[in-house]
Amino acid sequence: MPLLNRLAEYLQQARRVNTKHGLSPIRQLFEIVRLTRSPGQIGPGDYYSYRLFDPMLSHIDKEQFVGWKVEPRLDALNDRSWHCLGLDKVLMYTLFQHAGIRVPQTQAIYLSGRTRPLAGSIALNSPAALHAWLRNPDNYPFFSKPSASGFGRGAFLADAYDAMNDCILLREGTRIQVIEFEKQFHDIERLGYLFQTPIQADSRLVDSIGKTVSSLRMIVLCDEHEGPVLHRCFWKLPTGNNSHDNYNGGKTGNLAAAIDHDTGRVTRVINGTGLDLVEIERHPDTGVNFATLAVPNWQKVCQFTFDAALTLPKLRFQQWDIALSNDGPLALEVNLFGTGGCDLTQLLYRKGLLDDTMRAFLARHSISIN
Repeated sequence: MPLLNRLAEYLQQARRVNTKHGLSPIRQLFEIVRLTRSPGQIGPGDYYSYRLFDPMLSHIDKEQFVGWKVEPRLDALNDRSWHCLGLDKVLMYTLFQHAGIRVPQTQAIYLSGRTRPLAGSIALNSPAALHAWLRNPDNYPFFSKPSASGFGRGAFLADAYDAMNDCILLREGTRIQVIEFEKQFHDIERLGYLFQTPIQADSRLVDSIGKTVSSLRMIVLCDEHEGPVLHRCFWKLPTGNNSHDNYNGGKTGNLAAAIDHDTGRVTRVINGTGLDLVEIERHPDTGVNFATLAVPNWQKVCQFTFDAALTLPKLRFQQWDIALSNDGPLALEVNLFGTGGCDLTQLLYRKGLLDDTMRAFLARHSISIN
């Protein structure tokens, strides 16, 4: 975004904060300048995104927040030679299968002109093979996504094939012509496009949050001295006709829930971010009060995640997406980069990542954030 546009946006946000919270733009500017010098290097965008104008937060509390400039230092906890595991789901699933970590069942992988092997899947290496597979009613329903992508880009949940119109019927109610489907794949890295058996949501949650499977983002610190340690987590709650639970700043309508680490109970649910954040008390589709909701078999989910974390010794800062399936926890992927998990946990818990646990962990690995 051009500098002038950013400045105009910051000024608009400053005015909104002044109107709603009585904090003058000058005081906001003074605080932002002071926080830019904090270990987390909070900039104007971070200040408003994390709602650091909140008078309930002390200055010490605010200095524990991590801005986008510092996130790469957290990424340095992970050995760069292992980064490929967080960028390529086919490679990730291959490793997890051999390690005995439950993952989604992949039926087929499409990559024109090449073959990417994965146990239990077939290779679709030409448009003709892809179209034939899509026109076979026996292959439905399926969930599809790129091997390398994020934020739900290129992901679809297809219910059936309409032979009369030669199109794919998506769960959200739209249709895509078979010959046009490849244009939606978002396989920029050309690592393959996956077709998977849809995960069945935990039946104990259907009445509370609907039939779309939900997942947890489990942020784990793990090294040879201590671990695995669950540093933060949140629950991604799907709503409406969304085929996946990706939050994406609340733009999808999906929700994010903070979780009590001891019990797995929901403590806070939000939609949106920054000045547009709202707290939600009841699920918009089912009406269930979130105060009554908890992750089923929470301790089992934690142990599943910890066991998985131990298989990746050179990755010390792991962000796992764990689906709550009807057959128990299932690993969707491990994310190795701060963006996506770091910001939402800080916003949800009103607590910065640079707490005593994280500071001690960084110091142990000689990573400075001062």
